[in-house]
Amino acid sequence: MIIKKLNNLIATIAQSQYWEVKIAVITFFLIQLVSFPSYNLDYNNWSDQYEKSSNILSNIDRASGYSHKAKLNVRITVPIIIKILDLSPLGLILLKNITGIIFIFLILKTFFKIIEDKYLSILLTISCAFVGFGKASTLDPSQIFDGLSLMLVLCSFLVKNPFLIIFCLLAGFFNDERTIISAFFFTLFYFQFNSQLKINNRYPLLAFVGLILFIACRAYMQLILNIDAPLDGVGFTTFFSQINSISISYFIFLEGFWIIVLYSVYLAWNTNKKNPLFLLMIASFLIGSLSSFLVFDHGRSLNYSFPIIFFGLSYIKAILNYKKLKKIIAATLISSMLIPTISFGGKNSYWTHYSFPTQIIRILTNKY
Repeated sequence: MIIKKLNNLIATIAQSQYWEVKIAVITFFLIQLVSFPSYNLDYNNWSDQYEKSSNILSNIDRASGYSHKAKLNVRITVPIIIKILDLSPLGLILLKNITGIIFIFLILKTFFKIIEDKYLSILLTISCAFVGFGKASTLDPSQIFDGLSLMLVLCSFLVKNPFLIIFCLLAGFFNDERTIISAFFFTLFYFQFNSQLKINNRYPLLAFVGLILFIACRAYMQLILNIDAPLDGVGFTTFFSQINSISISYFIFLEGFWIIVLYSVYLAWNTNKKNPLFLLMIASFLIGSLSSFLVFDHGRSLNYSFPIIFFGLSYIKAILNYKKLKKIIAATLISSMLIPTISFGGKNSYWTHYSFPTQIIRILTNKY
């Protein structure tokens, strides 16, 4: 009975005006329900970003090259936003949440572009509320802005204006250089499926231009302005020290979406075995995702490989009939709901996330 009512509700929303906006907002509130951060309005909680905003083109004091603050020395997107908009900590929290809503909206647009069915697109979007990359904007309540990078790189792939594409890519690259991983996957996706999806925005060329501009700007910052970009803690020593975490981190990375990815690999391997783009995609995903373990916060790094789900969905959409596709997507949703989102970092560090009801209990018991 409940499932039937939910199906009717989704079908009603799908046929209504501004259905994409409604689903994005509903999914965003669902994210808040299952993973509500412990927000802190103290400036000290955001001190690194504020210090960098006052020293954007100069070095900031830092204790160690291993720290997030050291990496922030060359990650200037958020400090620039703080400088321009004069954001308070509350403003930064609003920025994170607005970024999250836009990201969900863009994911929904991408799903619909691929499968051309509102109902199934909505189910997939709701699935993202239970998976780490879908709620990247809200999982960390302080200095981390991975959600901004994910939103910017997805936006760059969907828009048509070449200047806006390059702007989004540069802003993403300067927020976190791991955005390059996502941009590379979208480039491969364009080559593989542009004829089917009619994206037609010359994304590979513009992504290459954006990368060249980013490299040139980083070279200027480091060679001319002498801004430090420490690589402490990055390398094979870190990789081998946390090699025991690879299997569980991979599993938690996509949760239920592994059903789509692995099933698509099985189908595509049997139908497109000699397709060089297919082989390149598999090799790139393995290399790109494994490279995430070269850094301590590999859970965050894995999220930048999220475009793999669009590959998988595009493969199975072309092969399966509607009934089978619906079953696969329903299984993805149910699995994502049942598997808890856990963040990993290092050899044995992990942390879970409070739901909104749990946070209410913590507030009432002075544990928030």
